[in-house]
Amino acid sequence: MNLPKKIAYITVSDPRDKHAWSGTNHYIWKALEKRFGDVDLLGPDEPVLITFLCKVVHGISLYLFKKRFDYRNSTIYAKACGRLFGKKLKAKHYDLIVSPAGIAYIAYLKTDVPIVFVGDRIIANSLNYHTIISNLWKWSERQSLKTEGIALRRTALNILSSHWAADYAISHYQLNPKSTIVLPFGANMDQTPTAEYVFAHRRKSEVCRLLLVGTYWKNKGADIAVNALHALRKRGINAQLTVVGCQPETPLNDPEVTVIPFLNKNTAEGRRELENLFLSHSFFILPTRFDCTPIVFCEASMYGLPVLSANTGGVAGHVKEGSNGYLVDYHDKGEGYAALAAEIWKDEDRYLKLQKTARELFDSELNWDSWVQHLESALIRI
Repeated sequence: MNLPKKIAYITVSDPRDKHAWSGTNHYIWKALEKRFGDVDLLGPDEPVLITFLCKVVHGISLYLFKKRFDYRNSTIYAKACGRLFGKKLKAKHYDLIVSPAGIAYIAYLKTDVPIVFVGDRIIANSLNYHTIISNLWKWSERQSLKTEGIALRRTALNILSSHWAADYAISHYQLNPKSTIVLPFGANMDQTPTAEYVFAHRRKSEVCRLLLVGTYWKNKGADIAVNALHALRKRGINAQLTVVGCQPETPLNDPEVTVIPFLNKNTAEGRRELENLFLSHSFFILPTRFDCTPIVFCEASMYGLPVLSANTGGVAGHVKEGSNGYLVDYHDKGEGYAALAAEIWKDEDRYLKLQKTARELFDSELNWDSWVQHLESALIRI
């Protein structure tokens, strides 16, 4: 197909909001705008009455039956979204529709304009893995899978951020492999420091400092990170842990653990503080319990900070073994992280090389310029 001159960008959340979906909607929009120029924001919007009624049903279901209703992928919600965005599309001529995480927005959308879906997971292999789509009513499960199947089969191109998502989508929904591609996401940061700046400002320390950035303590495996810290210290390595963005339910009272409950990277002060954390720590650790695409891996790689993460979900899409970090068995409780960190930390040449290759992976793959260039190439081939 010809490259688009005017793109309709369909989202329910506001693409201007850098907090929504960790800023991914925002940075995809900016990447498209930089590459193609004219991007029309058709969101934020959603069918107000249907959304309200669905939320009521979901709330009653949780309260009375402890069962979830995945209303955002339900038939009634998806059809309402199709009508809503269908009316908006008729107002202008568009060459392409791009919808991040927009399964429900495109499934019943009546249009002849080619559609690109962008996602970090599919419902079919995330049921009872991701909390949002766990413990569903069977009828809700069936509706969600039906919505997803309709959406993925009607697109011109599906872009997924990991083989974990893409391979399952192709096999489960019998998709054309040529229309479903894997493109890792980029770092959700406004400014990209040069590699020269990063390595000039990385501070060598005698202390092995672990950094974890995440929103939920248990979900991101912060308790396992604490165990890893203790295991490192038992090995005779002077180690510390900094946890940013969440805090435990009860105080840790551990002098080697620093908790920063909130840091807003969308302010100049927050960005400076986060940059300082990336530059002053030795490893980024994330024993996550479930994840599709932790954008923070791209950000850590940007600063040459090696990643140690649980091997789960779509994590392997952004952690390349030996390039920007290593994957640890999902069931490990901390000892495996400590053993791996100690082994790398004691080998200075290996550690310094890992810092360098982490940044190289960011420059070559884990950035939005690379993402949109590959999108352009894929569109030409359609």
